[in-house]
Amino acid sequence: MTENEEEMKNTEEENEDDIEPLLRGLLENKHAFESLMNMLTKLNNSGLMSVVENISADYLPSDIEFLSEFLTSKDFLTSFVKTMNVVTALSHSLAGERASDALKAILYNSDAIWEGMVTGAKNPEAISVLRLYAMLRDPDTAAGLTAVLNALKAVGMALRKVPDE
Repeated sequence: MTENEEEMKNTEEENEDDIEPLLRGLLENKHAFESLMNMLTKLNNSGLMSVVENISADYLPSDIEFLSEFLTSKDFLTSFVKTMNVVTALSHSLAGERASDALKAILYNSDAIWEGMVTGAKNPEAISVLRLYAMLRDPDTAAGLTAVLNALKAVGMALRKVPDE
């Protein structure tokens, strides 16, 4: 046997030795691997894998340094964390049944709200103290004004808790 052939045989044996622990690990974690494959299949079926492939075809390998620097930059990570904090707070606030119902009531009636605002802005009426008093006696106006004032109070209390920079 030549020296090259012997070297190739040793390399093949080493590669086989490297593969055996990988195969053992794969068999020991069969459930996790199957879950990963199911997730990748779902991502592929949804079209997300195609998007990732297109992005990688457009940006890799020439712009990989820029992307890695951008995605690991302090500004990006800080913005990402702040965005996730806002998304978390928003999802938490909407998770409550009362908040969800209130938001739905406002959004489902938003056409009437916007129409009233636009009409009022385009056709302003002179309001005397007596007219204002009459408007405040209307149950819907009183309810809306009370809701806004209570919301302003809650916003004020919440904003006082924001730390100074």
